Amino acid sequence: MIEIQVPNLGQSGMDVKIERWFVQEGDRTEKGTPLYELSNEKLTQEIESPVTGTVTKILVAEGDMVPIDTTIAQVEED
Repeated sequence: MIEIQVPNLGQSGMDVKIERWFVQEGDRTEKGTPLYELSNEKLTQEIESPVTGTVTKILVAEGDMVPIDTTIAQVEED
């Protein structure tokens, strides 16, 4: 099981907003494809999946604000 965490995009100490998910629980994802979109006061960015596998759990809803390094999803790697 791989834990998907909010990356530090050089804006340390800032919370980010999960704008939208491109997948749902049970969906398959491929390494390098967009997994979710996040934003803060300075940027909006799509974040790619680090692995190929199945999304088993989404822990943070769209619109939620979370700190950097927060686990927001789990993927069962192939």
